[in-house]
Amino acid sequence: MPSSPIDVLSRHLERVTICDPLSDLPTLAEVLDAIPDPRSRRGRRYRLGPLLALALLAVLGGATSLAKITRFIAGYDPELRARIGLPGPVRLAASTLGRLLARLDGDDFDAATCAYLARLAAAPPATGTNGTNGTNGTNGTNGTNGRTALLGLAVDGKTLRGSRTGDRVTHLLAATRHDTQTVMAQAQVAAKSNEIPAFTPLLSGLDLTSVVITADALHTQHEHARQIVAAGGHYVFIVKGNQPTLLRRLKALPWREAILNDRTDETRHGRREIRRMKICTVRPGLPFPHAAQAIQVKRRRTNNATGKTTIVTIYAITSLHPGQITHAHLAGLIRGHWSIEALHHIRDVTYREDACTMRTGAAPRIMASLRNLAIGLARLIGWTNIAAATDHYRSHPTDALQLLGLTT
Repeated sequence: MPSSPIDVLSRHLERVTICDPLSDLPTLAEVLDAIPDPRSRRGRRYRLGPLLALALLAVLGGATSLAKITRFIAGYDPELRARIGLPGPVRLAASTLGRLLARLDGDDFDAATCAYLARLAAAPPATGTNGTNGTNGTNGTNGTNGRTALLGLAVDGKTLRGSRTGDRVTHLLAATRHDTQTVMAQAQVAAKSNEIPAFTPLLSGLDLTSVVITADALHTQHEHARQIVAAGGHYVFIVKGNQPTLLRRLKALPWREAILNDRTDETRHGRREIRRMKICTVRPGLPFPHAAQAIQVKRRRTNNATGKTTIVTIYAITSLHPGQITHAHLAGLIRGHWSIEALHHIRDVTYREDACTMRTGAAPRIMASLRNLAIGLARLIGWTNIAAATDHYRSHPTDALQLLGLTT
């Protein structure tokens, strides 16, 4: 029985070599079974862990609704369901599953699944020709010149639009690794305007040593910077009009005299994008805690179809000191922040998250967490195209079962 879902990659994908999979990792069903069960013991027909594990595999195979998840679970072989802990015929209604998800504790669910993903992400990366988990400038350095490897962690929020009922809507704030798109922590907040007070408790349970937190302008807050540095981490924050004095100081720096530190030229998604980065060592008196360098990024984007060109200038600050990382790595951290936006895009497009109309209790959040878990697992075992991964596991359910340690 495999001890880690990472080792199934060699069976699902070609030309990829896995090194030293984790030996002491519990199975996914065991992790989910440890979540507090909100149901009374009397009349409890199905164990929570196996039921949630099969729901996850349904999501991994592209299920986007409760009805599809229940059909997926009912379609498994009875002997297999018995082995996982669901004996007898399964007559699970979508409404029954919905009530269960609504009553689960979202904080407990996220704590368990994010910790599981964190342990998987800490395993030695896969290497191969498909480009997964390769060196992209956001995952760290190679240790040359005595530099310490640094991990990028993006913090951003997302509204589950389909969960809206009147003035109430589910809004989630998450911290996601740049390199693997695995969600390390997630919390529910009342609205986007409430993300700021949720920032500190979101990161409080994480080890920020050798971690660089990236965030958009909403989280460019003094207390956030102090918290990150006090915890042993670093930050790269975008600066916009919500910090007018700081933005004015940054614009006034001698950018014309500054040398060009990094330049990238990429053509993809029907457009060409040129990014030019300059760095200024911060002058004394810059009104932001622990700010060591100021950054200017000019982004020139040309639409290949229309020929239209747009130029955007972005300002940022970082607690990283000159020479602490390479200029290319710093530029990669700024670009890498948008990996969390890519995660949101996958949830919306591949899993139709915004079209999901679950509105009761914790159900919208639990479904979002199942999508995070499915995407994280797919990334960690080597998939670069999540739509292709869902097609594969829908057509090859035995491969998906290996993630539960049920097959060899």
